[in-house]
Amino acid sequence: MSELGDRLKVSREKSGLSLKKVYEITGITDSRLSKMERGQINCSPDDLKKLAQLYNIHLIPLYVLAGYLNEGDIKEYQFVFQGVSSLDDEEMQHIQAQIDFLNKKRKVDEI
Repeated sequence: MSELGDRLKVSREKSGLSLKKVYEITGITDSRLSKMERGQINCSPDDLKKLAQLYNIHLIPLYVLAGYLNEGDIKEYQFVFQGVSSLDDEEMQHIQAQIDFLNKKRKVDEI
């Protein structure tokens, strides 16, 4: 079994979900999920996103385990997002509004 497969299986079991129930919710067939959990087939980014949401786990570590991202890909963003998990929804919306404003300003300046 692969590390990613192990993580998926443990997360599914901790969520109290059967292969069939995951299929009913996500559309990922029980045979496909079983093969993903055993490391016999690759997981698509879309499948990983569905499973992360269903199991209430973080997506980025799954992408790293699947080889879609590596530590170098995310290292440059870690500094920028340091401490973001301690913000509430209103604070995050405020920051997103600031980012949107700066991006719009940049587009206007480039014209």
